Formats: sequence, C-alpha cells, structure tokens
Amino acid sequence: MALGTCLLFLSALTVTGLPPSTGDLDPTNCLRAAAYSRAHGGEVLRIEEAGRLVYQDVAPGCSADDAHKIYSGTKSFIAVTALLLAQQGKLSLDERASDTLTEWQNDARRTITIDQLLSQTSGLDPDGDRIYSSADQLAAAVHMSLVSPPGTRFHYGAAGYQAFGEILRRKFGHGGTSVEDIVTHVLLDPYDLDVASWKRDDAGNVLIHAGMLMTAEAWAKFGLLVSRPVHTPEDTPHALGFPRLFVGHAANPAYGLGFWLNAPQPPHARQSIVDLQPAIDGDQLYPGGPSDLFAAIGTGKQRLYVIPSRQLVIVRFAHEAPFSDGDFLSRLLTGRAQPDARTH
Repeated sequence: MALGTCLLFLSALTVTGLPPSTGDLDPTNCLRAAAYSRAHGGEVLRIEEAGRLVYQDVAPGCSADDAHKIYSGTKSFIAVTALLLAQQGKLSLDERASDTLTEWQNDARRTITIDQLLSQTSGLDPDGDRIYSSADQLAAAVHMSLVSPPGTRFHYGAAGYQAFGEILRRKFGHGGTSVEDIVTHVLLDPYDLDVASWKRDDAGNVLIHAGMLMTAEAWAKFGLLVSRPVHTPEDTPHALGFPRLFVGHAANPAYGLGFWLNAPQPPHARQSIVDLQPAIDGDQLYPGGPSDLFAAIGTGKQRLYVIPSRQLVIVRFAHEAPFSDGDFLSRLLTGRAQPDARTH
C-alpha cells in the first residue's frame, strides 16, 4: 500500500472530535507511527500529550475500550507500590529480603535486597518455568536458587517480583489480606487506577510479575502519574515523584525499578532475546532519542512509553510480530524511519 493511501486510511480511523494538540507533536507523524505499528501487529495505539488524548488508532476487530493483557508491564505497578510503602516507612528498598524470607538467612541469598529483587539484579535464577508450574507461585519464588552473586548481573524474569510478592504477603497479609488487596490499597485506589482483572495462579494469588489486564486509557493514566512529578511536582500534591524508579544499576544501566530506560546496555548485561523477553538485546529503546524516555514493556510488544520532556505518554497494544521500538518512536517524533534500529 502506498504511504499516501495508508495515511488516508488511518486518518479515517482516528478518533474524531478530539482537542487539538497542545504541544509540538506533528499529526502527520502520528499517522506514520500508526501505520508502522499497524503493519507490525499493532491493535490499539493511544497517544497523549500534556495529559490530553491527541491521537488514537484502533485496528479492525479491536476496541479502544477493551482490557488487554499488559504482561510484564505489571512489574512497574509493583515497583511503585514498593516505593509508596517505603515512603510510608513500612519497608526500605535497602532492607534485606531475608529479614522476611527467613529461608534465605543461612545461604548466599541472605544479602539480597528488595531493590535488587525489583531491579532484576538479585542473582536469582530467572527460569520462570520453575515458578509458572507451581500452584502457589509466590511461595515457589522463595525456593529459587542463585545463578550469580547478588548485585552483579542482570537476569530478567519472574523470580524477583514473585519473591517480593511473598514479602508483601508475609509482612502485610494479616487477617486474610491478599497481595492484590495490598496493591489496591496502597496504589490503585488512592490514585484511581483501574485494573480490569488479574491473572492468578492456582492458589488464587495475582501474578504480580505479569498479571494485569487494563485498557489503554488506564495504562496511559498510570504513565502520566509517574511522569508528572518530573515537571510539575507543585501541581500534583499526590503525585509519586520517585526518581529512583528511573535510575539504572551497575549491572544494567538500561533498567531501573520496573521500567526500561533509554540507555545502552553494557556487554556484560546483554542477554539473548529468548532469555530477555522484552526485546532489548544490547540496544537502547531508541538510540539518539530523548534521554528521559522510559518504558514499561510486556510480552507481545505491549508498550507504555513515557517521555516527560515532551509530555508524551504512548500506549501500544499488539499481537506478537516483528517490531522496533526505535523505528516506531523515530517515525512519531521525527517523521523518519530508523532502519538501523533493531527489529525483533
């Protein structure tokens, strides 16, 4: 399909009656990015600028109001929950996990911190199959062994977050309070964030590493929440304002707490696509792009991109297909393809 025809086709599918852009995002670039996304498995694309919906594209057979699995995008909600609990003085990111997970007190896991669990630098075996096959996946994470000394290597997987879930259950799950209740009470209800549903294990626990289903609008609202304090903390007295979310670690500068950062991964942090899952294989999200770009990433190319300096929040729902973050974002921000960006 010729580009002009494709743009005309997509233009007819965009939402009508939206307020005009309040910033400098080129509407034609939205069409270019949407065309690329749609051609690479995209189902829903939502772009907000300065907190206002400025572009939306929905593929045939899909609905902008449908809840979608965000898979590992769930991890960023759990990291924020941890930071809120730390702000309330109920835990410390620097405390040892073994203070609560007493099974770890007499082996090499005893030095693992909560920060290391959430930054994927705990050294725990990332093999999720050993967790996924368990009826109680929170409890199963406690039995994962080390494959690296804590803090030295980046190993992406479910183990760290599920282990943190077990910490939540043991520290705060009294009187029948579930991990879902804790996340809801600490984060979701106070900030009016809507989760349509959760995937659960056979014991009924929500999967805090990959279990949320939500609409594009709801995910974008979370993106705005975590981005606004960078610019207008005085205007958002209840905003999160936790820069620690977006600070990389020596083992991998491209990952903070639950979010991927627009920084290159050093060679020692690189993993194969099979092991890493989200698609960053030694590349940045967007080489040459904004340094403050960060993203929550889920299986099947689910994306929440946030660029605070541009006041942009972008949600992409998709089915699995070859896709390049850098190429997509370049088309959106510059109108130009980035053919050298890694497609995976």
